[in-house]
Amino acid sequence: MIVLRLFDSSDVTRLGRCAVLLLGACGTDRATQPPPAQKSHYVSPTGTSAGDGTQSQPWDLGSGLAGAAGRVQPGDTIWLRGGTYRGAHRSTVSGAPGSAVVVRQYPGERAILDAAGATTDSVRGDFLTVGGDYTVLWGLELTDSDPNRATTTRPNMIVNDASHTKYINLVVHDGGIGFYNYPTRSDVEVNGCIIYNNGWSVGGRGGGHALYVRSDAGPLVLRDNVLFDQYGYGIHAYSDAGRGMLNNIRTDGNVSFNNGLLAGNPSGANILVGGFEPADGSVGVDNMTYFSPGVNSANVRLGWSPSKVLNGSLTFTHNYVVGGTLVLDVHSWRQATVTGNTVVGGGASKVVHLEDSTTTGYNWASDQYYHDPMDTAWSYHGRSYTFGAWQAATGLGTTDQAAGTMPSEPVVFVRPNLYAPGRAHIVVYNWGHAGAVPVDVAAVLRSGDAYLVRSVQALFDPPLVSGVYTGGSITVPMSPRPPPVPVGLASSPAPATLPEFDVFLLTRAP
Repeated sequence: MIVLRLFDSSDVTRLGRCAVLLLGACGTDRATQPPPAQKSHYVSPTGTSAGDGTQSQPWDLGSGLAGAAGRVQPGDTIWLRGGTYRGAHRSTVSGAPGSAVVVRQYPGERAILDAAGATTDSVRGDFLTVGGDYTVLWGLELTDSDPNRATTTRPNMIVNDASHTKYINLVVHDGGIGFYNYPTRSDVEVNGCIIYNNGWSVGGRGGGHALYVRSDAGPLVLRDNVLFDQYGYGIHAYSDAGRGMLNNIRTDGNVSFNNGLLAGNPSGANILVGGFEPADGSVGVDNMTYFSPGVNSANVRLGWSPSKVLNGSLTFTHNYVVGGTLVLDVHSWRQATVTGNTVVGGGASKVVHLEDSTTTGYNWASDQYYHDPMDTAWSYHGRSYTFGAWQAATGLGTTDQAAGTMPSEPVVFVRPNLYAPGRAHIVVYNWGHAGAVPVDVAAVLRSGDAYLVRSVQALFDPPLVSGVYTGGSITVPMSPRPPPVPVGLASSPAPATLPEFDVFLLTRAP
């Protein structure tokens, strides 16, 4: 077993053996831990506005999110006790620089915010709007138990209308849009969230994305989220003309798979950055995507084809992009660095699609492709080429490599959570279809830690693996299982990913 930290993923696959990558655990851009709470307050589904916010007399959720008439101060934590909360809300409580207000699920309990029957804004249909600066939402579950999927009024689950906010380790499923960010807001981070089965179907077409983001100034950071099985896109960093900019958006370590497939027709990509306003300062690093074999969809789109907008700068490095009939689509950037990525084409009609008429400003190198290099699966300026002919026509990728055979050994990524010690996402590309795969988690657990492992596709089922860590590797099973069933449907229209691919949540047990 080879353990690598912040290693080029294209090099890992060339090692020809099971590799484990420990990504995002160090570096100068490491997120700052939230400050310790000054005081704890409590809300519960049976709480009232007449309570005092103690455990014995908790508030209702609306009172807590409004700051309880000034009783919640910067640096405080509002704990949500277990149970189901109903009704749409706008959170107006605010913190201060260095002293955010944290709204968090009580340890060991399950706090569910259910949008079914909620009275939302009739124009936007927003369920939980965050309007207070310097706030953190942590560990909550948001869903919509309404079984009607054939409507565009399914609510937007989280809407960020504030600056200096963080959304940590949330579970968001079966709503409309999972998370939306107003472009005028800055210093926003979405970290460690698991978002799935969101969206709707009208006329056989799907809509509703996991992360729908715009940013006039930034920074906007999407880090270590797992996004799968939406009706629309996974990451949808997009804007119509005049509706906001796409500046300084960073996608880092996200896993986005099988998005856009719930309506029966492909209705989105796993990652899109681009629209009818120019994107600038775009960074995508260490992201992982996957489409099941045979899916006819675009996977990663960097630049939006219909808009013909010239974007600013792009950095796309060390990403692992797998599947779809258009695997990597890049175009219309003044400056673009595309290096160190692994792109797995399978039966794709286009491994790389580069629409530009010139490659001036492009730095494209050290990428690894898994697709027949003699297939005309690389395109440039409207023409299709074999791999070598594409290199010659573009002048790009002189250090790129293309292999005609698929990988045969597992490739494993481990992403330690930046805010919760003992928590990580484990991403397994099980190329040899092994029944189980070893995973080194020494960067996450300490000897003697009790631990639990669940598939993100069976998040509320009993753990697949549990035990006490004694060092080295743990083993995760890759047995076939169906994807989670969307609310209102008898089964999921999304294709299964196992035994070839899955994502696991590793947590330290209480």
